[in-house]
Amino acid sequence: MRILPLFFFCLFSIAAIAQIDTSEIYELLPVTVQSTRFETSDLESPLATTSLSKAFIQRGQNQLSVNESLDAVPGLFALNGNNFSQDLRVSIRGFGARAAFGIRGIKILVDGIPESTPDGQAQVDNLDLGVIESVEVIRGPASGLYGNASGGVISFTTQNPTATPFWEARVAAGSYGLQQYQLKTGGQQGKFGYLVHGIYTKTDGYRDNSGMKNTILNGKFNFQLNEKSELQLLANYANSPQADDPGGINLDQALEDRTSARDRNLSFMGGEEIIQSRFALIYKNAIADGQNLEVKTWLSNRDFANRLPFGFGGIVEFDRAFAGFTTNYQLDKTLFGKPYRLKLGVDLQNQADDRMRFVNENGVRGNMTLDQKEEFRSIGAFVIQELSLSEKFTAMLGTRFDGVRLKATDNFLSNGDQSGESTLNSFNPTFGLVYSASVAANIYGNISTSFETPTLTELSNNPSGVGGFNLELMPQEATNFEVGVKGILNKKLRYELALFIINVKDEIVSFELEDFPDRDFFRNAGSTDRKGAEVSLTYNVAKGLNAILNYTYSDFKYDEFRSFNGNFLPGIPKHNTFFALNYARSKGLFGSLQVRSIGELFAKDDNTVTVDGFTVVNVKLGYKIDKLNWDIEPFFGINNLLGTEYFDNIRINAFGNRFYEPAPTTNFYGGVKFYFGK
Repeated sequence: MRILPLFFFCLFSIAAIAQIDTSEIYELLPVTVQSTRFETSDLESPLATTSLSKAFIQRGQNQLSVNESLDAVPGLFALNGNNFSQDLRVSIRGFGARAAFGIRGIKILVDGIPESTPDGQAQVDNLDLGVIESVEVIRGPASGLYGNASGGVISFTTQNPTATPFWEARVAAGSYGLQQYQLKTGGQQGKFGYLVHGIYTKTDGYRDNSGMKNTILNGKFNFQLNEKSELQLLANYANSPQADDPGGINLDQALEDRTSARDRNLSFMGGEEIIQSRFALIYKNAIADGQNLEVKTWLSNRDFANRLPFGFGGIVEFDRAFAGFTTNYQLDKTLFGKPYRLKLGVDLQNQADDRMRFVNENGVRGNMTLDQKEEFRSIGAFVIQELSLSEKFTAMLGTRFDGVRLKATDNFLSNGDQSGESTLNSFNPTFGLVYSASVAANIYGNISTSFETPTLTELSNNPSGVGGFNLELMPQEATNFEVGVKGILNKKLRYELALFIINVKDEIVSFELEDFPDRDFFRNAGSTDRKGAEVSLTYNVAKGLNAILNYTYSDFKYDEFRSFNGNFLPGIPKHNTFFALNYARSKGLFGSLQVRSIGELFAKDDNTVTVDGFTVVNVKLGYKIDKLNWDIEPFFGINNLLGTEYFDNIRINAFGNRFYEPAPTTNFYGGVKFYFGK
C-alpha cells in the first residue's frame, strides 16, 4: 500500500509545477548510445536502454556510492550502498540479486574496457564518480553482445580531455566523519590531450565497524596519430587500506541498536583491504569510408585480503591478474539498396587468481588452510548486423560464441589433491525489431539470451570444506522475450514502457552453512520464471525544471526448485518506484528532490521471512557562481530526510536469521567545488 501515497504525491507535485511559467522550455531529444555495440539513437534501438548524464551523476551528489545515480534506472535494484567491504549489490531484472558481495551476472564496462572479470564478478570500489561523464544501462540479457554474465550491461564513460586547460577542486564533509577531497585537471596540447583526477575519501560509517578509507587516481591520455587514427591510454589505481564489515544482524538486535555490528565481526575484525591497478590501450582507425577498426588491450591486477567472522579459513587472500584483448571491425554500407551495418569481433580474456585461506585468530592470520591457483580463460567471437528494412523498420541480429576453460591447481596437498578443470561452451543469439513511426512512437521487440558461469569465488567456496571447485555448480542460462514502446511527445515528455518474460534454467542461488557463518555457498535451482514491467516518464516543465517518474513491477518466482516451487525470488521487491524533481540552470540555484519507494521483499527462499518496504526522501541544493574564469559551486544535501528506519542490505538465506543491515537515518553532507578555466 506504500506505493499509493507516493503515486498521489507524484501526481500532485507534477500538477503543482505545471503552474510554473513555461515560456522557456528545454527540449527533450533522443540520446545517442554506444553500449548496444552500434552508435545509435536510444529511441531506435530494439533494446531497453537508459542513459544518465554527467550533471545527474556529479552535481551536488554525495559521490559515495554508484547507487546514488543508478536508483533512477527502471528495472534496476541496488542494495548495500553503505557497507564498503561487501561493495554495492546491483540487480537488473533479477540478475545479480544473489551476489554476496560485489556485482554478479551484469557486465560492467568503463570506457569500453571490461571491469567485470571473465568469470562474471565485478567490484566498483575503484570507480570514481567525480570523473564519470555518462552511464548507459542495457536492461536485460545481452550475452549475444558481451558474452558471459551479461544479464544486463552498465557502461560508464569517463570525461574526455577538454580543448582548453582547466583545474577543478572539490571538498566535502558530512555525517559519520565523512571527508572527501578531489582534484581534477585536463587540457589539450597539440595532438595530445590529458585528463587526470584524484580523490581521497574517509568515513567512520553509520554502524560500528563500518569505516572506510579509499584513494583513487584516474588518467586518460589521447594521442591523435593522424587524420584517421588515434590512440588512447587509460590508467586507474585504487588503494583501500580499510573497508570494515559490520555484518548482518537479526531483527531483535536491529530493533535494539541499529548502529550495532555483529559480535563475531568485531572479535574477528571483519573487513577487507585492496590495492588495484588497471592500464588499457585503445586504438581506433577509420581505415576507409564506412569502415572502422578498433583494438583494445588491458591488464588489471587486484591484491585482496578479507577477514571473515569465523576461524577455519576465515582469512582470504588472493592476487588476481586479469588481461584481455579485443578487436572489432565495423562496416557501414547498403545492402539491397537499404542502409546496412555490420560489426564483427573477437574477445580474448584471461583471469588468474592465486587464492589462499588461513585460520582467522581474532583478526590475526594463522595457519594456512587452502592454497590454489584458479584460472578462467575465455574466447568469444561475435557478429552483429543491422538492416533498415524500410524507412521505418529496422532489424538487428547478433550471434556470439563463447568458449570457456576453468582450471584449479591445488597447491595445499595435506588434505589431498583437489585439482580439476572444466570446459564450457555457449552460443547466444539476439534478435530485435523496431518500428519508428516518428520520434513520438517507436515500437520494439527483442529476443535476447544470456549465460552465466559461476564465478571463481563461488566455485572455490566448496560446501565439502576442502579445496578445488564445487563441480556440482553449473552455469545458468536465460532467454528474454520483450516488447515495448518509447518516444518523445512535443519535445517535453519522454516515455518508455517495457514488458518482459524471462525464463531462467539452473538459476544460481546462495545459501549458508552452520559451520561457516557469513560464508556464502551456491547451488542451482531447476528453473525460474520472471515477468515484469518497466515504466519511465520524464517531463520537462520549464527551463531547467524536470520531473522523473519510474516504476518497476517484478513478478519473479521459482518454477522448479526443491520445495520452493511458486515462491518469490528473495532479495527483489515486487514494486519499485522512483520520483525526482530536478532544477538546474547554467548558473545560479540548482536542486533536486528524490523519492525512492521499495515494496516488501523476502529474505529466504522459503518466503517465511518478509522484509517491510520503505520510502526514502533525499534533498540536495546548491548554487553556481560564475565569475570570469572562475566557477564556485557550494552544495548541501540531506539523505533520508524523513528519518525512515529501513535496511540498506538483506543477506539472502543467512544462517541464524542474520538477514539485516540497517541503513543510516537522517544524515547530511555539504561542500564546495572550485573550477578554473573556460
